Amino acid sequence: MKDAIVVGAGPSGSYLSHLLSRQGFDIMNLEEHPEVGRPVDCTGVVTKRVFSYVRSSSIANRVKGANVFFPGEDPMHIEKSEETIVIYRDAFDKDVSAMAIDSGTDLRVNARVSAVKAGREYAEVTFRENGNMRAERAKVVVGADGANSIVRKDLYNEKPKRVISTYQVDSAFRMDDQGSVSVYLGSEVSRGFFAWAVPTGNISRIGVGTLGSGTRSYYEELSKHFPKDAVLGINGAPIPISYLRKTYGYRSLLVGDAGGIVKPLTGGGIYTGIVSAKHAARALAEAFENSDFSAEFLSRYQKYWKGEIGRELWMDGLVQRMFARMSDHSLKAIYRVLSSPKILDTINSVGDIDYPSRLVLSVIARHPTILLNMFS
Repeated sequence: MKDAIVVGAGPSGSYLSHLLSRQGFDIMNLEEHPEVGRPVDCTGVVTKRVFSYVRSSSIANRVKGANVFFPGEDPMHIEKSEETIVIYRDAFDKDVSAMAIDSGTDLRVNARVSAVKAGREYAEVTFRENGNMRAERAKVVVGADGANSIVRKDLYNEKPKRVISTYQVDSAFRMDDQGSVSVYLGSEVSRGFFAWAVPTGNISRIGVGTLGSGTRSYYEELSKHFPKDAVLGINGAPIPISYLRKTYGYRSLLVGDAGGIVKPLTGGGIYTGIVSAKHAARALAEAFENSDFSAEFLSRYQKYWKGEIGRELWMDGLVQRMFARMSDHSLKAIYRVLSSPKILDTINSVGDIDYPSRLVLSVIARHPTILLNMFS
């Protein structure tokens, strides 16, 4: 019997497997696809913090700026001193998985989980590996299997309440400004979220996120800004932007997207997933030490990750819900406030895509009348 089975070999699952294996635990990591990192359903924009956890040479570009397009207005340019990193997501995932394997993790690819049970003496995971049905037992099972988590489906009577649908293309279009991402706001390009274009040399990642369905029609509107005959590939996936009430259970935990531990304002889940994996490893090490895999004991996992990023995710979720209700008229009013030199200086000095609430609170503190414009 394994110590733990981690379902999913994305960054959170692989990093957790690495941390536990490094401590000497017997870990099996199951990946449903035949190749780690594929298919790619991610824009791949992260901060340098991620590289303090993961050894990776997957950098595709470094950007310092953002061109933000409000409805009917000239773009507002933001420029920061610290770089944001654009990664090759498939290579990044492989690098994290390689760390896990090097630490002793038993990785199985092409292993699609069909059922998960948590019994009195062990957890059991049934999966099809290379066409053959198998069942493995472990003391605990961890869901790191994304927005459509089978672990969550079988063991948790809950799913994220707010989910973003995405549609993204890789385009053979070279953006003129290779040092800035583009962000598009307003009802023409999204419902309740935003659209984007990210430069990576001769290829650009261009996409749309929306609350609910209809991403393709919004992308068609966005695509008017770009050559239509340059599409190299299409991808998309749901992104949960609200975390579950409980990310722990009897002999089980949920990390990353599976638990909705994602940044609500941007939909980014790599950093938050890795942070949740770090705290899951701590809680599980304590559970092994005490031979206690009860939900009550494992609840400390949620206390751990919330202690680091819970307030941020809660604040971001509040701001995102407010943003999702804004009309184009409100966005125009906010643009007039944000484009002032003093506010732009605040954005440039305080802005942080991992902790965006710090910027929101700083702007409101300096210009409280912005609240009056949100629903004008």
